[in-house]
Amino acid sequence: MREMFTANHTSSEPAYGPIRMAEVLAAFSLATDLGTGKPMGHAIRACYLGMALARELRLSTSDQADLYYSFLLMHSGCAALSLEMTPVIKGDELAAIGDITLIDETNLREALGWMRRNVSPNAPLPTRILNLVQALLHNPDDGGPRGVCEVAVRVAQRLDMPQGVQNAVRHYLERWDGKGPYGLQGTAIPLKAHLLHLALKIEACNTVYGRDAAETMALEQKGKIFAPQVVDAFLSVAGKPDVWETWARQDIGEVVLDLEPDSPHRYIGEAKLDDVALAAADFVDLKSPFTVGHSRETAHFAVCIARRMDLPQSDIDTIRRAALVHDLGLIALPGHILLDQEQLSAVDKEKLRLHPYYTERILSRVPALEPVAAIAGMHHERLDGTGYYRGLSGDELPVGACILALADAFQDRLQGAPNRRDLDPEDVLKAMEPEAGTRFSPECFAALAQELGVAAPSPRRQRELPAGLTGREVEVLQQVAKGDTNRQVAQALVISERTVAHHLEHIYDKIGISSRAAAVFFAMEHELLR
Repeated sequence: MREMFTANHTSSEPAYGPIRMAEVLAAFSLATDLGTGKPMGHAIRACYLGMALARELRLSTSDQADLYYSFLLMHSGCAALSLEMTPVIKGDELAAIGDITLIDETNLREALGWMRRNVSPNAPLPTRILNLVQALLHNPDDGGPRGVCEVAVRVAQRLDMPQGVQNAVRHYLERWDGKGPYGLQGTAIPLKAHLLHLALKIEACNTVYGRDAAETMALEQKGKIFAPQVVDAFLSVAGKPDVWETWARQDIGEVVLDLEPDSPHRYIGEAKLDDVALAAADFVDLKSPFTVGHSRETAHFAVCIARRMDLPQSDIDTIRRAALVHDLGLIALPGHILLDQEQLSAVDKEKLRLHPYYTERILSRVPALEPVAAIAGMHHERLDGTGYYRGLSGDELPVGACILALADAFQDRLQGAPNRRDLDPEDVLKAMEPEAGTRFSPECFAALAQELGVAAPSPRRQRELPAGLTGREVEVLQQVAKGDTNRQVAQALVISERTVAHHLEHIYDKIGISSRAAAVFFAMEHELLR
């Protein structure tokens, strides 16, 4: 088995050259596109328009660099919206998120039309009416879009992006009229945030309805959603035929890579790929209470197995990164598929089977991540050839893929549903034992069994808690991460709802956020969910 890894992925000097930040973020943006219900390439095309606007407005090179990276990161909090909307929409929340980009959500008529199109569209009429009423009455306690922005800021901070990028993604959903997430108005909103908001909406409108509709939207929303100065710049740019011709090119991704401004962030070291992988893991795991913390824990078990098998450190590094990002393709799935995998239609089952394909397709865009992409794309393959998405078997599977397949399945069963996280690891492994030799590599299985037999209790619970959190506050966070309401948290911890609310207020103050989504993201970052 060990030879299979080295035959496919050598541990010698990497063949790729310097790692470009633009390549990494452009690949990541493909995942965020899917998470916002857009075709892959949405953020890249919006970036092209945004850079044209930046030149029209004569922004400095430094500001252009901030804007460039902001476009590729702007939707990195999108999983927070799935987390919020899935139980409300009771349908395809990705379609709903994509649709909301095309409307003025403060316009009652347009908002009601959006709800009519997206809330339980295929349910029987009585069920639809009930769900529509519940959606109308829904009052998210994390502010919805504010959680999206706060998570995007955390991702930008994790990647050491400058303050200009952080400010832009924090406020990219603000509106000129002050009706955005934070209520900023007019020139109080950073110019780069104005550019992000206009370009993302114009790109989405142009893709669905065409150029004329996009220009009409800009004019109609001038002084409402969009800054007048930015609309004027867009109309000036829109008068240049070559802009639209380039925008429609199939190789627009390469065009945008060439637009990356000079910046201290232009190249990153290989070690930085670990930060990228961790950010991607937490990004996708935030999509559902069923997946919160899954990728980090899968990586933990994968590394334990690899070390037990005495693999070289460079191979262990690749396996760890693959384990962290293996489920990136899940961002393309409507949330209800993750919430109820036992009662899926044939169409939804096929969508689920394609998520390793999306993972591999996204990651393979970065030369430095090609070995990671290959392993991550195989995490649902089986030794007997009945896995997916390629149906590989036996010697076609490198040991890294075998390790990841076992670690993923073990952690998935160990984690279970949000209300079932106290399973005994040895019992879970024992239940999986009949699959050793058919689904899982016996060598990998033996390594995990050995690890579980000698592992001491995790010391992480004994360490000093981050941000001054108390043990009780961590318990509240753990319940919130399961998707519990305040009432459910209160019942689980045998405390009052008012006490839960007070704990959440203290948690928000200590962490410096104002949304549940950002709090859960913080909990994953600091591994508080074990």
